[in-house]
Amino acid sequence: MLIRTFKIIFIFLLTSIFTFFFIELFHFKQRILYLPKYHKKESSNIVILTGGTNRIKDGLKIVENFKKSKEFNYKILVSGTGMGFTKTSLKKKLGPKFNPKLITCCIDLDSVSKNTFTNASETFKWASKYGIKEFILITSNYHMPRAVLEFKNIMPNLKIYTYPITPKKHNIKNWLSSYQTFSLIFKEYCKYIIANLRIKLLSNPLIF
Repeated sequence: MLIRTFKIIFIFLLTSIFTFFFIELFHFKQRILYLPKYHKKESSNIVILTGGTNRIKDGLKIVENFKKSKEFNYKILVSGTGMGFTKTSLKKKLGPKFNPKLITCCIDLDSVSKNTFTNASETFKWASKYGIKEFILITSNYHMPRAVLEFKNIMPNLKIYTYPITPKKHNIKNWLSSYQTFSLIFKEYCKYIIANLRIKLLSNPLIF
């Protein structure tokens, strides 16, 4: 009788955990769809995170759209480019239509970062170097919640504006109609939970 009771309690708890997880997963998906997008064109400090398809191209197209005058006063960091990626590589990637003056004058490349945590730490070094107090963060919309979490943890006193990029290959609104899209959101939510737990545990160490 006791064993049966424990089994019932265990099944109930397991079912509750899974139910809660998938409810929060749905909320996470909704959050991705309605992330704020910063539109003020006078902003001049921009961080673009690599990793997703066409993030660099889309991010720098946004920068060009922001700027209509012939003057260039941007500070732009492309974070996570990988070793060996240079401004020449960037020019080839963007093609002849992109204004090369913007690359020459205003863009810094971060080849050190390997993940979102190091994106944040290298961005903080870059912002400190130039005395930057605020910037626009550009990355894929599904990646933005975790990116903001990591960035705000490392640089709580800096103002971070978000400009999420909608991926062309994934219809996040109809996520359940595609295994690839559902898998993408599921994995990203799991990464978000892990990052959140790590931050909370490290910022609130147990005292024995």
